[in-house]
Formats: sequence, C-alpha cells, structure tokens
Amino acid sequence: MARALVRDLERLPEVSSVTLLNDFAILGKRLSRPLTSGYKFHLGKVQWSYDLAYRVFTGLRPAKRFGELALYALGASSLSEAIAPHRPDVVISTHPVLNPVLAGLRSAGRLRCPVAAVVGPLGGHDFWALPGLDLHLLLYEAAIPSVERLSRPGAARAVRPLISREFFEPLGQPQARASLGLREGRAVVVVSGGGWGVGDIDGAISACLALPGTDVIAIAGRNEALRHTLQSRHGYDHRVSVLGYTTRMRDLLSAADVFVTTTAGSSIQEARACGAPTVCYGFLIGHVRDNVNALCKHGFARAASNPAELTRAVGAALSEGRLPAADYGRLPTAAELAVALARSGAEIGA
Repeated sequence: MARALVRDLERLPEVSSVTLLNDFAILGKRLSRPLTSGYKFHLGKVQWSYDLAYRVFTGLRPAKRFGELALYALGASSLSEAIAPHRPDVVISTHPVLNPVLAGLRSAGRLRCPVAAVVGPLGGHDFWALPGLDLHLLLYEAAIPSVERLSRPGAARAVRPLISREFFEPLGQPQARASLGLREGRAVVVVSGGGWGVGDIDGAISACLALPGTDVIAIAGRNEALRHTLQSRHGYDHRVSVLGYTTRMRDLLSAADVFVTTTAGSSIQEARACGAPTVCYGFLIGHVRDNVNALCKHGFARAASNPAELTRAVGAALSEGRLPAADYGRLPTAAELAVALARSGAEIGA
C-alpha cells in the first residue's frame, strides 16, 4: 500500500518530494526487533498466540489502552527523530502499529503537521482508528461507521484502493486467459497465500480440484519452501500450476473464475477490480477473522474454515459466475486527500 501511495503522490504536480520510511527501524531497536521477528513467529509458527493477544488487546479496554501507551512510550522518540529531518507537510501511515505512536505525538504537540492513516481492512479497526489522527483514509466505504465510532465523526473518508493502477483498466477474461496460455473449457481458480505465502495452500488446492473440470493456479509468494513443497506434491498434475512471487496478478485475477485467499488483504480489492468472486479460506485468526466476517457481512466475499467448506464455497461461486468490476473511479485517491489535508493543516470532514 505504501508504494502505491508513493506512486500516486509523485504524480501530483503540487507534491515536490515524497519520503518512504518503510521499516520498523523507525520505531527504535526496542520495538523494531520484536515486531519484525514477532510477526513471523506468531503468524507463521504459533498462530494461537497471536489470536490470544489480539483478543486480549481488542476485547479489554484497559489492555488496549495499555498497548497504545506502551507503543508510544517505546517508539515515540525514535519515530519523531526519523520524521523531523524531512520537515513534512503531512505524514501518512499505512501500518496500524505506527498509528498509536503518531496519534500520541500529534496529541502531545510533538508533531506539528497533520497525520493521516490508511485503514486497509473492512473489519477489525481497533488499532487502525484513533481520535488523535487527523484523517482516516478508508479502502472500504462500508468501514466509515466503525472507524468514526473509534475515532470521531467526520474523521474518515473512503478512497480508491491502493493497488496498482493497471487494475483500474479493464481486461477481458478471454484476453487474460490467452495471455497466460490457459486451457479452454476449464474453470480456473487462483489460490493465494499473499506475499508471505501463508495458510493452507496445499489443502486449498486439493479442495478446489475436488470440483470437476477445475484447474488451480497456486501462488506461494516469497515463501520458497512452500513453493518447492507444492511443486513436489502437485507438479505431476496438469491441472495445477504453482507460482512464486508474481507481478501478473491483474492477468491472473482477470482470467480466474474464482479467487481464494488465505490473508484477506489488498488482493481482495484487486479481485473486485477484475470481477473475480472471492473466497476467504482458513487462517481466520485475529484481525483477519474480524476482517473476513465484515467482508462476508457486506457481500464482498465468502468464507470457508476447512477444505470441505472451501469446496462448497468455490462451487457456489462458480455456479453464480463472475462479478461486474468494482467502480473505483468515482472515489478520490488517498494522495489527493492527503495533499488537501496538508494544505488545510487541520482535519477534513466527511
């Protein structure tokens, strides 16, 4: 999201420079090391521990407030020092860990310029939305009531998703399939574990193959171990293609009849832009669970918690067919609203 935002900002004539601080190191050693290793450990190896921590820090108000204060106490000085040399007119956060620190700096008067926060998920906003932030840039319009409840009225605006600009240019399914060399007369399911390649991708492949006439394209992201495992198990099967990290998601999602995701991240909006119905599978823990519940509630996705449910969900999506491409063009960009916020030096109401 951060890189997409930088690209949009750099296209605006009124923006002279953009600095991307894209590392937990800006929060100092006391936070950067635990955060970097903690994500991989809790989300990759001991998922129940992340889910427990999430339930505690979002379900108990004192625990949530303690977490916010702890992040501020440990990271405020380092983040302030990282920002100061750039003398920004506006600071934009794309990660919820930064938000309590930025909100604290803003409230304490240690950060004079306005702060905007990009809010990625449709549900699970406890660490994304805070009263001390000037503006929340929402990637789902339906999230406005939830975010304003946690922040304040008028502090949330819906924006165009922070995905590659190519997704806003229509690509027909026949053209996409031809460019990928896919077989004719077959249903195509794209399965993705996100950039990290997490979740039960192997189980998702088997569940989709249980549907007659179906081919699967599995994306392992940067998880090389997963890619090798999937290739060894399914490489003999002409119905399965295994990819690592790819820059052709627009082609893949435009070609797909169904998209299965284990992370429920920005790829859902990419799928909506391409007209591919989405099923969220497994990995329903912590903020992912809350986001998936909200996505299902608003009709943006189906959910499946085990292979049998996934087979049924994908089958139902295949029977209903592809969707109209989402109309994102009517929404302002996050870059445009951030520049307007910088000009005003204050809050922008809805």
